[in-house]
Formats: sequence, C-alpha cells, structure tokens
Amino acid sequence: MKDFGKLLMVLEAFFGGFYVAVSRNLFVPMLAYSGYSLQLISYVTLAAAILSIIASYLIYNYPKIVESRTKLKLILFHAIERFIWFSLPFMLDSPNFMIAVYAIAQAITIPVGVLVTIAMFTQYQETDFVDLTIKRTAASSAASILGMLFSTYTSAELPAPQSYFAAYSTALLVGVFSTVTLIPYNISSEIKSIQNQTIPEEVEFKKINTFVLFAFMMVGGNILGLSWSPLLKNLNAPVYIAVGLSLAGSIGGTIGPYLWKGYRQYLLAIILNIITTTSVMFIPLPEIHLILSFLASMTFLGVNLLATSIYSRYVKVFGIVKASMFLTSANAVGLLVASFITCFITSEPTIAIVFSTIFRLLALLLALFAIPETAVVQPSTTYEFSRIIYSSSVLGYTFTVTASKNMIKFMIEILALTFLISFLYFIYRIAELIVGV
Repeated sequence: MKDFGKLLMVLEAFFGGFYVAVSRNLFVPMLAYSGYSLQLISYVTLAAAILSIIASYLIYNYPKIVESRTKLKLILFHAIERFIWFSLPFMLDSPNFMIAVYAIAQAITIPVGVLVTIAMFTQYQETDFVDLTIKRTAASSAASILGMLFSTYTSAELPAPQSYFAAYSTALLVGVFSTVTLIPYNISSEIKSIQNQTIPEEVEFKKINTFVLFAFMMVGGNILGLSWSPLLKNLNAPVYIAVGLSLAGSIGGTIGPYLWKGYRQYLLAIILNIITTTSVMFIPLPEIHLILSFLASMTFLGVNLLATSIYSRYVKVFGIVKASMFLTSANAVGLLVASFITCFITSEPTIAIVFSTIFRLLALLLALFAIPETAVVQPSTTYEFSRIIYSSSVLGYTFTVTASKNMIKFMIEILALTFLISFLYFIYRIAELIVGV
C-alpha cells in the first residue's frame, strides 16, 4: 500500500511538474516581454507575496483550516489553483487585474503545498519521506523538461500572446491529471495537532534557524528569478532564451536530487549556488545563461533537501501542520522580501542580482555556524550562534508584529479623530446656517 501511495504521489509530481513548469516559469518572461518593467513585475509579485504571507499566518495559527476534511480540501484547492493560473495570460493588458488575480493564484499555492506535505507526512516517516521527496523532485523536474520544451517551442513558433494562450491551456489540461491522481490516495480525514507539547530548546533553535536559512535562500532565488528575464531583455536576448532558462533549470533539477546526499554535500551545494548566482551578472552572452540556470537549479536542490531532512526528523515534535507550514511558507517570505527589494530599493537587474548573492551568503553563514548538521565549528560554538540568531529572529518578529499592531491602532485612532472633527465641523456649519437663517 505504501508503494502504491508513493506511485500516486510521484505521478502527481510528474503531471504537476509539467503544469508548474509552464504556468510558473513562463510567467515572468511573459510579463517582461509584454512590456512590464522590473518594477511593475515586482508590484505584481509583492501583492502576491503579501497575500501568501497572510494565508501562511492563518494556517499556522489556525491549523484547523487544514486539519478537517483534509482530502476533500486538497483535491478542491488543487483543482482551483490550476484554473486560476490558467486565467493569467488573459490579464496582460490590465495590470491592475493581473496584480489581483496573480495574488490569489500565488496565495492558493500555500494551502495546496501544505496539504500535499501533510498527505506525505501522514503516511511516511523520515527516511521514506526524504526518499519520496527525492523521487517526486526528480519526476517533477523530468516533466518540467517536457513542459519547458513545449513552452520554448510555442514561444519560438507562435507570436505573442497566442503562444501564451496555447501554453497555459495545455498546462491546465495536464495539471488536471495531477489532481486526478490524488483521488485514490489514502489521507486521514482528520489530522490531530500536537497540543501544548514542550519543544526542547535545541530543537526550537534548529527549527527557527533552518527556516531563516531556507527563507534567505528563497529570497535570493526569487530576486534572481524576477531579475533574470529583464537582464536578458537588456542583453537583447530573444524571448525563447528567457523561457529556456526554466528548461535548463528543469534539467538541472532532474540531476540535483541524486547528487546531494548528506549534510556536508548540502553545504557544498550552497557554496556552488552562490558562485553560480554571482556569475550571472558578469556573463554578456545570453546562451551561456542557460548553463548557469542549469547549475543554479541543480545546486539549489541541496538546500531544499537540507530543510526537508531536518523538518522530517522532527515532525512529531513540531506537529504535521506546522512542519508543513515551515517548508511551504519560506517561499512566500522569500517572494515578499525579494519583491520589496526590486520594488523600492532597485529596479536595475544587475544590482538586484547583487542582493540575491548577499542573501545566499547570509544563508551560507547560517549553515556554517548555526546549523549543527552542517556547522564547521565546535558544537558549543554552534549552540551559541544558534541562540543568538534565534533570539534575534524572535525579537525581530515580535518587534515587527508589535509595531504593526501599534501602527494600525494609531491609524484607526487618527481616522476616528478625523471623522469626529469633520462631524463636529459639519454640525457647526449646520448650526451656522440655521442661525444665519
């Protein structure tokens, strides 16, 4: 039964990989070559990131959202997601609609990702979970190759926007097949949370620090993803080269899961990923960027496997929903920070890639000093670094939440005072008119 379940999840990843390759990887090139500037693209993704963060917050703090009728919700959200993404090419001439619909499309991936991870966590323990993750990643990447070959071909053979309509329509049809594979998969109808369980201090440090590391890498990855197509456009590269980045990345993603085995190799993957990211801004030949995309995707999977290995080990301590949320919400956080940087700090692709490198260097420092499995210092030193980073993260989170609440409260008070003054002035004018009469 376990093998059958794994087969269904691998098939879901395979068909889903084709759908994701077309719908996600074609999106930014489609916007860039439709006249959207990097800043406008960033506005689109910033709204999506904010809504995704809200979705992540709600699920994390109210896990009952996904703990009841889990299978029904998984299939329902899974299918709805595909139809919303299908509608995006029809919004190209209306940036305001694009911002709203893309925000919904991106936000709905949060419950889908959480529910898929829950479906895996409920059936498989650490070793089987990591093994299934590797197989799903390989299947998804292999299908992504087919998806990006298709996207590259349609981009080269059909004029825009007809090529986008053809690509997204095909992605919808294939994506529905991935939803169908979930119907016979066995998922418990009710998921029980772990209530009031004390998490050991060391595990709590590892949970937060691994999330911060993963989020830093996702920030770097999203900045690179947002700025790469505009950079290629500045180099006068044709659109199929920009689309081909995802094809090359999919090939790298097929190989990557089998290269990185063990925590030391995960660390090597991070280092190589940083070198690859830095190289992007120094290569003027668009064709060479295809090789860089291959290497970037291949090495990034080492980071993904690092986070997956750690969270699958402690899923019983964290709880299924919260462990799933940490794996899923890091991308939302990464997209939010990346969009903010490219919106308000720089709209120059080359400078944006510098920020991408900086965030990945920060992730490397975390891996070297604060994550016990990959640290190169003594365990006692690692523990102290973990404590510092954990305390800083929690303090920063607490300050942000408190400041946000106070700001909202202050704004409400100002609005109330403004309304009161306006109302009193209105009464005064009425009284003045009456007296005047």
